[in-house]
Formats: sequence, structure tokens, C-alpha cells
Amino acid sequence: MIGDKLASAMQLYGNPSCIDTAKCLQTAGEKGVDIEAMLINSGDEVKADSPLSSAPLLKDQNNTVYGTYAIMSYLDDKGFGPSLVPRNGVIRAVMYQYAHIATDYVQPQAAASLKGSADESILNTAFDLLENLLTNPPDPKLGKGVFICGEFSLADIHWMSCVNVLEATGNGGLVSSRAKTSEWCAAVKDHDSTSKEAVKPYTFLPTKEEMDSNTLRNVGINVV
Repeated sequence: MIGDKLASAMQLYGNPSCIDTAKCLQTAGEKGVDIEAMLINSGDEVKADSPLSSAPLLKDQNNTVYGTYAIMSYLDDKGFGPSLVPRNGVIRAVMYQYAHIATDYVQPQAAASLKGSADESILNTAFDLLENLLTNPPDPKLGKGVFICGEFSLADIHWMSCVNVLEATGNGGLVSSRAKTSEWCAAVKDHDSTSKEAVKPYTFLPTKEEMDSNTLRNVGINVV
């Protein structure tokens, strides 16, 4: 391992077919946080710790966190390396805007694609927006790198977790048919952990085989 590490793994309760779970796993990999993956099939299974049955749910010693944005923020803060939230206010707004597009528009259709019922019109509109941002960034700072905000950020995780499912369900053309989006996708897959650990965080996303077999894999870096 490189540099500091946490004394123990955190426990993440989730499901391999849940895109929110995937986001948390990729964020953990980005920040060098070991995760012991705890498979659940319903939020009701964590109701004792999450009264509204909200899942995924993260346990870190005496702390319990639920809500995907809250878990991602917690991992970003507790892990290592620079924050995945841009300091510049304008760029930070772009991050939240594209996280919103991914979460509210792409993610429901990616989840529906697991059942063969995705709305292609919504997906094409959303991916056109991403392609336009990557091709014509509205701020020069956004053009300094290949990622959504120039530098890697939480926005890339929100989108990549959806793309992972779309590619698994045969909808990879949404990416491959758009030059800049295809370049972005390849860069995310090859991206080294922000924590400087020798891992590719993309590899912690559930595979199609894991989704089909309902298997949830740990994020093993130092402890697990």
C-alpha cells in the first residue's frame, strides 16, 4: 500500500444490480477505502439502521450512513487523496448538474435496461448533453482533462456506474457512437485511484456475471 490507510474495512450493504451500490464501490476504490460487501436484496433488510429502508447503507465503526450522496461524500472525506468535489464554484456546479442528469435521467433507464425496457429517447438526449459538454466545455478549466469536470470528480462516478450497466445490457452504442464520450469512458476505465493506490477503481464495479448471480464483491486494497 501507499501512505496512510484506515485501520479496518467499512461495511457496505447493497446489491450488485443496484447502481447506487456501484457508485459507492467505485468511490471507495477511488479513495483507497477497503469495503466488506454485505449482500442485501431489499432495503427492509437494513431497516433497523435505516428506518426508511434506504439502501445502500454504510457502516464505519460507530457511524452509520445511508443515502448515496451521503455515502459518497463520507468516503470522499474519510479516504485518501484530493477531494472528488471541485473547489472552483463554477466547475462544482457543473459536477452537480451532470451528477443530477446521470442520477435522475440516465440511472432509471440503465436500471430499466436490466429488464429490457429502457427509454432510448431519454438516454440519447442525456448522452448528447454529455457529448456536447465534453466537446465544447463552457469553461476553459473544464477542457484541461478528459473527464466531465476536467479533473476526475464524483460526476464521473455517477455516469460510469450507469454506463457499466448499459454496456452489460447491450447498450454500449450510447457511448461508442459518440467520439468524446467514448474517449471519456476509456479514460475512466483506465483511471488510477485518486488515493495513489495501485488499483483501477472501475474494476470494483459489479460485472454482468455478478449481477446475474447476485454476487457482491469486496473492495480489497489493504485490509479486506
